[in-house]
Amino acid sequence: MVERLHQRGWRTIVPALRGTAETRFRALTAPRDGRGVALAGDALDLMDALELDRVPVVGHDWGARAAYTLAAVAPERVSAIAALALPYQPRGVFSIPAFEQARAFWYQWLMYLDAGAKSVAANPIGFARVQWDTWSPSGWFDDDEFDATARSFTNPDWIPITLNAYRSRFLIDEERDPRYAPLAQRLAEVERLATPTLMLQGADDRCDEPAASEDQERYFSAGYSRMVLDGVGHFPHREAPDQIATHIDRHLQANC
Repeated sequence: MVERLHQRGWRTIVPALRGTAETRFRALTAPRDGRGVALAGDALDLMDALELDRVPVVGHDWGARAAYTLAAVAPERVSAIAALALPYQPRGVFSIPAFEQARAFWYQWLMYLDAGAKSVAANPIGFARVQWDTWSPSGWFDDDEFDATARSFTNPDWIPITLNAYRSRFLIDEERDPRYAPLAQRLAEVERLATPTLMLQGADDRCDEPAASEDQERYFSAGYSRMVLDGVGHFPHREAPDQIATHIDRHLQANC
């Protein structure tokens, strides 16, 4: 995506999410918090360090959650967002989905069990591979592409952050970093976003099914557009990069 956006005149800053690539915690005792408010907090810290006042934000899945969360807790810092493959969740509230979507979320229920969490920790790359193999129509990636990405899953913080991101949704005793309590409180108060939003949904997404992102216009007061892409699964930016870059460019040109 980066090269395609550069060709359209955009400057990009592409941070690694906490727990991936070469990221490290400055304090060994810091909770490995994977919630959306922690991701948003990281983005705000990065913007402050780079002296960026206001930016558009584009994200996929966890990145989309970070984008929605930023628009909720710090709307003055975000000019527009583009969210790939993840619907908006007002107030950051998680609920048990309909049975068909719940079936697609098998990997989440696995992580809520202590035995399941241990299984994921024992083979994080195998855990990720089965998701790549099943969340989109076949043929969209090769072994080299997966192996290059999977190096991030060997970061020692990837397992605790991944487990926390899901387990903290429903398990009361899961550790949460108190530094993000103000952001969490702010998120809980916001139902409607006042940031221009583009949502890009694969019609053949087998993780976050298209029905989950339907009829969300009422949650956006500054414009909302949802585009469903035929033949595309859970990874639109990898499966249809030219198409995605064009949609993102048009959205940002119109709103930034």
